[in-house]
Amino acid sequence: MNLLDKNWYGLLILVALTIFSCEDAHDIGLGLDPEGLRLKVLYTEIPLEASNVRIDSIRTSNDVRLLIGKNSNPIFGTTTSTAYSRLTFLTAIPSSSIYDDDLTDYGQDPIVYDSIVFNMDIKKVHSNDILPSQSFEIYQVEDTLFAGAFYLSDFNIPYNSSASEGSFSFNLSESEIGYLEDDSTYLLSFRLNDSMGEKMMAYVKDASISLNASTWYDYKGIAIVPDPANTALIGISPNDSTSIKVHYHIQDFYEESGVVKDSLFQDSLTLDLTLGGSGLYYSQISTDRSGSLMMAENGDYNKFSVNDGNVYLQPASGIFPKVDLTALTDFFNENPNIQVNRMEFAIETQENTNFYNNASNMRFMFVDNEDGSKINAQGLVANQLINTAILTDNGYLSGTSEVLTTELDNTTLTYQGIPTFFGQLVENKTLEIDHAILMPTDITTPDFSVIDEKNGFRIKLYYTLPE
Repeated sequence: MNLLDKNWYGLLILVALTIFSCEDAHDIGLGLDPEGLRLKVLYTEIPLEASNVRIDSIRTSNDVRLLIGKNSNPIFGTTTSTAYSRLTFLTAIPSSSIYDDDLTDYGQDPIVYDSIVFNMDIKKVHSNDILPSQSFEIYQVEDTLFAGAFYLSDFNIPYNSSASEGSFSFNLSESEIGYLEDDSTYLLSFRLNDSMGEKMMAYVKDASISLNASTWYDYKGIAIVPDPANTALIGISPNDSTSIKVHYHIQDFYEESGVVKDSLFQDSLTLDLTLGGSGLYYSQISTDRSGSLMMAENGDYNKFSVNDGNVYLQPASGIFPKVDLTALTDFFNENPNIQVNRMEFAIETQENTNFYNNASNMRFMFVDNEDGSKINAQGLVANQLINTAILTDNGYLSGTSEVLTTELDNTTLTYQGIPTFFGQLVENKTLEIDHAILMPTDITTPDFSVIDEKNGFRIKLYYTLPE
């Protein structure tokens, strides 16, 4: 018997009944029952217990951001992030067929290197205060970044720290940080070492090798490493606007009175390299929790409380809420034969700080026993989400595996989501889920949410109970 066959009656009620918010029994639905069965439509709220868990091994490759920098937070500890990326050439030197015939007649190389520049598109700044100078070094990585691999936040790739490819620093004011909130392009440019630029030019000029093979398997990539004195985590966009440009020009050589001279043939040319070619980039994120509110956390998936009456969510530092769903199953056990008309999650958070937003949404990822020993990671990878996360009603009914996302209402500061069919599956024991870990779609954001431990997690349940 498949899922829909088993729940045909619940599906019929779910689709047919008109839903009203009510605190007492009403005669809603009498006209829909061909046998004149009297129905009571009721409403209740079910508070859910919650705690925190730590999960540091989160996937950061092919993410919406590269995260660089360091920030010390009294709640979560000191988080440091280094960005790793392969370099991919988007352009090459123009074919020699466009040159004048005289360009190569005098034993001179007409292609002349000028400079190399790193362009960085900043999307978000996370800090506790107005920023002092933030400084970074760029190093060449020493191991290959492999296509198709999933890189986690705790994965370490060595880099050559003895030879910097360039350094850069910048300041950002409060008004500039506000400008970033508009999702505008905020591009900063920094000159890198000429030795790196000359390497890139040499790869391009060597016709015996594949252009990108050189940077992928010989040069391998770069690591952007924060200075230990930094105070901000910076989210940069891994797209064409965050790039490295090698500037060069082409000379025209000619002979005059027996002397070889040169003049400018073509100027202001660039070789463009993008970060994250073929999705090969990731952020290595680590957090030192000593001295912070989270210093008592005790390992992956193990629940803990900070004993201040709150539960916390900050994906970048690996802190997530774990919600106990047994209050829902207990309610169903105490009230058998319920038909779920509508079920809502209501999760209330608090107003956040100047330079940190609340996490924008949450998803409910199943854990398979009380201590939360694992999330079904294989189900995520294989897109077998029915046994991995709470789905939308349409996801259950159509088999499309649409994961329920509880969006944040910025007016009420409440995460809201409607998993009505999930509630019916729990009621008739088709799904037996004890706990769920709340994870946003933006899994590496340093933005965080603070939720009241006792009253912040609730289920609003509208249900029908035959008399």
